[in-house]
Amino acid sequence: MEAIALKLFPTVVYIIKTDEWGKYKNYLLETIKNTKDPAYRPRDGFYTDYGQAQPWRETIWDEFIEPNIRPLLKDTHTKLQDIWAQQYINQAGFTAHQHQTVGFSCVLYAEFDPEVHWGTTMFRPYLDPNDLSNSGSVTTPEVEEGNIIIFPSWLLHQVTPSDTQVPRTIVAFNLIPK
Repeated sequence: MEAIALKLFPTVVYIIKTDEWGKYKNYLLETIKNTKDPAYRPRDGFYTDYGQAQPWRETIWDEFIEPNIRPLLKDTHTKLQDIWAQQYINQAGFTAHQHQTVGFSCVLYAEFDPEVHWGTTMFRPYLDPNDLSNSGSVTTPEVEEGNIIIFPSWLLHQVTPSDTQVPRTIVAFNLIPK
């Protein structure tokens, strides 16, 4: 008898601990602060430039993010699809959602205080229909400011609101196959 092991549904999440984020942090935060157009602030305590002009994009992507994830881009044969910044203050968050069916979704924790913020909460992709509580169905990896977390785009995830006036700022981006 011959047996074959198949890894059908692996779920790998990467955390890249970057260096030198401090050189870019103030540039991004000042750009967000100086953006007065209400289109970037659709509700109180929430900033997003998704689908909007991003004056920070070339500097942050070209000089900081891409060099830090270059080996991953090469190994996974992926490229940037889209990128955006978001900022959450005082109970602002983002409900559970997925991105696309292929590739990776990524979060750079640009402004993050572990005393009052949480990392991205991820949901176990295979819930047990016989386990009504689905204990262990979510996990929130411990991250630090300047870390980049990379996970399959199909993985359900959310930003849990925090009860603080301390901003939580991220740069999110998606990678798709070349």
